[in-house]
Amino acid sequence: MSLKEDTLREWHALADDLAAQNDDVAHGRMMSAPALTHGGKVFAFHSTKSGFPGLGCRLGRNYPFETLNLSHWQHLAPFKTRPPMKDWLLIGLDDLGQWQPLAETALDLARKGTRT
Repeated sequence: MSLKEDTLREWHALADDLAAQNDDVAHGRMMSAPALTHGGKVFAFHSTKSGFPGLGCRLGRNYPFETLNLSHWQHLAPFKTRPPMKDWLLIGLDDLGQWQPLAETALDLARKGTRT
């Protein structure tokens, strides 16, 4: 299997689990990628942009990303002519163990309607 297929398989396991355990979470789309929504707004998605397959989650512009001790991450940068979207975090398969807690954090922030 390719890295993209591996991350997609892990994404579906995470997304199905979160949607099954939370009545306020639904499957959706973000920029043609599979996503999870709360109240119609995306809080997590499967990233394939910028050659970075993995989890994308919205934590907020001021979230202390550097404190997460991730081996490889970046901000979402879907447009070549625009700066990265600093409230979105992309996490690769190397940090699979962090996907669930970070997706849950993004859901909690979406529920509160706040971004740190």
